[in-house]
Amino acid sequence: MKIIAFVGMPASGKSEASNVAREMGIPVVTMGDVIRREVELRGADPADGGKIATELRKTEGMDAIAKRCMVMIQEKMNVSGSNVLVIDGVRGIAEVDYFKEHLGAGFMLVSIAIDSPVEERFERIVIRKREDDMDSIEKLKERDDREIGWGMGDAILASDRVIENKSSLSEYREKIRKLFEEMMDEGRKNL
Repeated sequence: MKIIAFVGMPASGKSEASNVAREMGIPVVTMGDVIRREVELRGADPADGGKIATELRKTEGMDAIAKRCMVMIQEKMNVSGSNVLVIDGVRGIAEVDYFKEHLGAGFMLVSIAIDSPVEERFERIVIRKREDDMDSIEKLKERDDREIGWGMGDAILASDRVIENKSSLSEYREKIRKLFEEMMDEGRKNL
């Protein structure tokens, strides 16, 4: 099985890549769901997700979210008829190392490179309207800094592949679709 993990700054296009995967019948594990679940369990405000994620990493290790995702990954691998699985939302090099160790040679890290100013990324955030999104450019900058502190930069540098998201949405989605088709073909050859 090929496992493709996406890493990239907030509003770079990871969720859109995951949407393409779902449309193609490829199972997706979203790392942010672990945080959202923890926020819900604690009865916390969704805006506190970043603080809770930082706390989990401090108390359980920088790979805490990856470890918590493994149950979901294993379940989807066991029930899926797909030879490709997507992990949405790697945030640091410790998570990359954990996945490489536990998922083996089929693991591939793909960086979503975006050359957009923070203002443009914030516009995307406003459009997507997720409950846990930030409501100002300043808060987006704080989130960028927090995620870089988790090792995001090192994870991006460790990518096996880079996909640029600098064009239209339809062109970006087509790039992602081609990546998945290539991985599915490769997975079939390895059966």
